[in-house]
Amino acid sequence: MLKHIKKSTFLLICLGMFVVLLGAMVLGINLGAVELRPDWISKIIVNNITGREVFLQEWGKSAQSIVWGMRFPKVIVCACVGAGLTLTGILMQAMTRNSLADPYILGISSGASTGATAILLMAGAFPIFQNITVGAGAFAGAMLSSVIVMILGGASGRFSPGKLVLSGTAVSAIFHAVTNLLIFLSPDKRKVSSALFWMEGSFSSAEWKDVLPAILTLAAIFCVAMLLNRSLDTLLLGEDIAITVGVNVHLMKLIIVVSSSLITGIMVSMSGCIGFVGLIVPHIARTMIGTVHRRMIPFAMLLGAIFMVLADMFARIIVAPSELPIGVVTALLGAPFFLAMLRKSGYSFSK
Repeated sequence: MLKHIKKSTFLLICLGMFVVLLGAMVLGINLGAVELRPDWISKIIVNNITGREVFLQEWGKSAQSIVWGMRFPKVIVCACVGAGLTLTGILMQAMTRNSLADPYILGISSGASTGATAILLMAGAFPIFQNITVGAGAFAGAMLSSVIVMILGGASGRFSPGKLVLSGTAVSAIFHAVTNLLIFLSPDKRKVSSALFWMEGSFSSAEWKDVLPAILTLAAIFCVAMLLNRSLDTLLLGEDIAITVGVNVHLMKLIIVVSSSLITGIMVSMSGCIGFVGLIVPHIARTMIGTVHRRMIPFAMLLGAIFMVLADMFARIIVAPSELPIGVVTALLGAPFFLAMLRKSGYSFSK
């Protein structure tokens, strides 16, 4: 669809998508039990960012607290998580040459969820865990699950795509069972309710303290991915060709595994376990823009951010005033779209 456009046209498209993302974020901020005037939102944000009263304050303290203290950091984290999970899916699919690879199917999300849950439930019982943050626990769990899956899938030699998916499914089931066991054995019902957050997926607990780690992690892994974009293109052609043209395949695998574990661990620690985003969004982007990672990575990340913000809005609307778990919404919206895309004639993972 957009595979042969000029660079200037591509930049304009990305700029347009960024504007759409900003519009979706404004709608997300405006959506809630308390209705706010749309012009207040931009004025409150500008006043707080600049630290001055650029616009005369027409709103009360409650509106200020709702927009700046609650909803604005939430939509930022929401967009970062969507972009981050999409980037992880791109990296995993390029490394494994498997169209089903994503942080959920390969067990990374489940490992991160188990790590975060373990810290939440065991911090009081074991003093050694008290100084470990939930993000660190999520990263450790994601890294452990990644290593196990890579070993079982053949990381020491050549990957077997089918074996990798089966290994990821089994590892995901094991970590999911461990998470359930930790919750079942915990006597603290308050901590259990907090731990259930990681299994369902939600942005309701996102705060300003989550924004900087999310942005910095996303920016760092994005820069790494863009620096390695040509090597990622070569990996899609197969390991033999990649080695022939001088790509250090084992180093690439290590970088991708560590990067995917880091970004998944950080994002899961903020949002819980959310599936399908890292699977469907790269496929949609690949269909629209092609497989050249130099273009696909920024395009797909913007698409993933928009998708997640819209999914979060849908989760708050469909059963208002309650809120659906975001993982349920991404599956309900993503799975049918993915199936419809696979039915299209001419779709291919590698072209």
